[in-house]
Amino acid sequence: MDGVVFRDQSHGGISRLFHEILPRMCALDPDLTITLLTLGGLRQPLPAHPRLRHRRLLPVDQVLRPRRLWWPVINRARTFLQRQALGPAAGRLWHSTYYTRLPDWSGPTVVTVYDLIYERFPHLFNQPADEAFRREKRACLLAAEAVICISEATRVEVLEYYGLPPGRVWAVPLAASPAFRLLPADERGQPGPPFLLYVGGRVHYKNFWTLARAYAGWSARGDVALVVIGPPPSELESAELRRLGVAGRVRWLSRVEDAALCRLYNHASAFVYPSLSEGFGIPLLEALACGCPVAASRIPSTEEVAGDCACYFDAADPDSLRAALEAALAEGRDPAAVGRRLERAARFSWDRTAAGTLAVYRRVCAQADGDG
Repeated sequence: MDGVVFRDQSHGGISRLFHEILPRMCALDPDLTITLLTLGGLRQPLPAHPRLRHRRLLPVDQVLRPRRLWWPVINRARTFLQRQALGPAAGRLWHSTYYTRLPDWSGPTVVTVYDLIYERFPHLFNQPADEAFRREKRACLLAAEAVICISEATRVEVLEYYGLPPGRVWAVPLAASPAFRLLPADERGQPGPPFLLYVGGRVHYKNFWTLARAYAGWSARGDVALVVIGPPPSELESAELRRLGVAGRVRWLSRVEDAALCRLYNHASAFVYPSLSEGFGIPLLEALACGCPVAASRIPSTEEVAGDCACYFDAADPDSLRAALEAALAEGRDPAAVGRRLERAARFSWDRTAAGTLAVYRRVCAQADGDG
């Protein structure tokens, strides 16, 4: 398995996925051994289990600079080194965590797909490196014996966009960390003034600025602040918030640990998830697991995760978003509503994700043995 996600991410949903499931998969199958191949330094610790092995390879991407110009060469060199390190393919499969292929690999290949953001928004990702990434991703998916998608919504998109046979594409949904839960009163602390909670980046498809415009025109903004978890605002973003007249009502928090984020979910008047597109939506599930009211854009992935436990809005319509905020605040922390949210969140677990991934491994290996 390539360990590229642990080199490229200091935190995030992709690396969290493999941190959570790899030790669980080893625990579920005593015959399973996983070797993680990495190049260069790691930005976070690797998951741990006695049958999780780590092999560090020559960091070609640190030698060939700038990376954006050398991307095609770097990718080929990286996969060559990975192939040489693995040795014979008999009894093994290659799982690509981020669209890597192995030259001359005769064993089965599994690849995980997280979203189709690069495909759906090519105008946002229009540099030569972005086009090279799309080509490599396509080649990786077309060559794989199995494609794991992190939601049924992503599976549907992959089938439509790439035209793959349905029997090769599997939905294995994600989960939220057990750290996110409804806190008892003695752990929750004082609630403080009411606030809306936004968690994530602010790139175009995250649709933060529709939220900002809706908030600026919301009659309750003077009573309910907006707390944003993510990178600090740029000068342009700060200027835009001043223009909207809400700069003093927006609070920015960066590098929030899970325990602190859990308390924020437990105190928030509502969690707002305005994305135009998501592969799954872990923050949405975290909010539900904490019993938090949710206002979410009506897109396939949010409906798959939240079901009837969110107040939905049109992602392009600030008026619709404001109406969803009012509905979410009116629903509040009613015990019946909280119970439904907790029940919904409990449908997803990392144990199920690990078991689903392992089931794909077994199917692919059985098919390879049968073909052999």
